[in-house]
Amino acid sequence: MVVNSKSDIDAKAAFIEELLGRGFDEALVTRSPADIKARRGGDVFYFEIKYTAQDSSYFGAATLTEWEAALAHEERYCFVVATKRDGAWTFHEYTPSEFMEFSYIPPFKIFFNVAVGQEKAINARRGTKRVQLTRERVMQMLELYNRFRSK
Repeated sequence: MVVNSKSDIDAKAAFIEELLGRGFDEALVTRSPADIKARRGGDVFYFEIKYTAQDSSYFGAATLTEWEAALAHEERYCFVVATKRDGAWTFHEYTPSEFMEFSYIPPFKIFFNVAVGQEKAINARRGTKRVQLTRERVMQMLELYNRFRSK
């Protein structure tokens, strides 16, 4: 069996254990609006886990949808950087405002998915959750990014 060393599954399980040890009534892995949803009394908290095996610096990413959730639940949302050294977990929690200090917007990335084989692909797969690239959207992204850079 191949194990993905970048997987955050163990980090999530360890952080749930940490939360329960801190007196949370329940904590469970979720998909949305964050990796972990925890409850203490009537209050619900959200934790987005960012796991790294790096020793000194962590270069990672948070999606726009993660940031949307963070700002929608700002008072009870944390980004959690998880590391494991010598068998012991360390968790550093950051409020959305704190995490913004370490975050920046690079030039937008445009993804593609093209079949490869003997023949050149001619039919593109369209997904319902994808935003199809158009010339107009490229120009809009360029305009927005340039506005960000000029500030």
